[in-house]
Amino acid sequence: MTLKKITLSLLSILFFANTISAQRVWSLEKCIQHVQQNNTTTMRSANLEIEKNKILQERAEAQKLPDLGFGTNLGFNFGRSVDPSTNAFSTATTLYNNFSLESNYTLYDGNRTDKRIKKSNLDIKAAQADADQMSKDVSLEVLRAYLRILMAEEQLANTKKNLAQTESWFRQTKNLVQAGLQSQADLRNVEIQKARDEQNIIEYQNFLDQSYVALKLILEIDPSLSLKVEKPKNIPQPSNTLKNLSFKSTYSKALKSQPGVEGGELSLQSLKLEEEIAMTGKAPQVNLFGGLYTNYSSGIVDGNNPDFTNATSEEIDPVPVIIPAIDDNALDIIFFRQEGVEYPNIPYFKQLGNNIGLGVGVNLYVPILDQRATELNSEIAKINFLQKQEENLRFKQKLRTDIQNAIADVKAAAAKLAATEKTFQLLEKQTSSMRNNLNVGNINAFEFATLLNQKDTAEIELVIAKYEFLLKKMVVEFYEGKKLMLK
Repeated sequence: MTLKKITLSLLSILFFANTISAQRVWSLEKCIQHVQQNNTTTMRSANLEIEKNKILQERAEAQKLPDLGFGTNLGFNFGRSVDPSTNAFSTATTLYNNFSLESNYTLYDGNRTDKRIKKSNLDIKAAQADADQMSKDVSLEVLRAYLRILMAEEQLANTKKNLAQTESWFRQTKNLVQAGLQSQADLRNVEIQKARDEQNIIEYQNFLDQSYVALKLILEIDPSLSLKVEKPKNIPQPSNTLKNLSFKSTYSKALKSQPGVEGGELSLQSLKLEEEIAMTGKAPQVNLFGGLYTNYSSGIVDGNNPDFTNATSEEIDPVPVIIPAIDDNALDIIFFRQEGVEYPNIPYFKQLGNNIGLGVGVNLYVPILDQRATELNSEIAKINFLQKQEENLRFKQKLRTDIQNAIADVKAAAAKLAATEKTFQLLEKQTSSMRNNLNVGNINAFEFATLLNQKDTAEIELVIAKYEFLLKKMVVEFYEGKKLMLK
């Protein structure tokens, strides 16, 4: 063997190995797991609802913490006005700057905050239950798409098998025509059957391709991705246990296995708390408050440190005063008026340090009239509760109807499968018998082709009936809380 041939052989092996590895084989369990765990569009909205309720819970818990705020203002006063730093009237133009650091803490609010926290916990659990219900519902969609592919593959395989048998028949008929034992009309009838089988292959291949596209859309994977579903080792057949299917037992299991039931009850509890929260609007509220304050004003001067540099003194007319202990005669007391004395402004940061003040207290608020807000909010909460109650009843009613239909469908599908299988077996035996008659010339090709088409139709109906039964059976198992899986 030359080096060139060895190289080509190795490249061929690598190519086919990569092709096989690139084609992914997915089981039903893997398809369902992919949809549930990969945050697809179907699950994304439900997961976002859970995250939103978690944030609402954090917000409710944060309301038990004290708040803290910083405030400041800066301004000028002109003309006669109150200096906000001294609270005294002044006609001078002053610059003022105030600072405050304040905090409030709720001591009592009618248990409104505690009830909101409890409600948030219920909302998270209800959202999780809704997400779980959506996850189970989408698993049914995956199951239907998956079984559709298996059915299409089996129909395509049967059609290819029929074509192979028709081609063998065609070769046999052609030899008989050449030997003068059959006519050209018989050969044309076989050619027509062969063309019909080829047409069926095209149709079922297209049906299979469309079925794969439908599954990929549910899985939200690239349509160009090579995907192959895993075939189960065996398809379950109807058994006597179907006769023992009980609506009461199945419905009882569904109430426990369907998360939507629990989610509806949790939402009812949450809405009941919403009504209680609305009624806390009538409760008094007690808050503890405190603050740290300081300010600056350009009008505040340092009176302890006068500047006499430019000061002048002026004598004022004397005022006679009699002091009996000293002299009965009036004494003249002389006064001097001093002008030009200047007082320096206290520096900015020194004022802020000198003017620091603290304040703390308790605030009580008792609502008397609130424009009927509490009453109306409570009425709205009651209506929301009643609406959810009706929604839960509709959900359970639909669940009852779906289970009743599912039980009836699986029993009907089992009976249909048995009848279809019997029809196919009879036609298969008849076809085998007629083939012998065809070989000895007792019937013509047209009569045999007619019987063959009947058998092919029965085979198609058998495949459909088989997967219809499997789907109906697994739907009942779904309501019973069993895991959807194919063995």
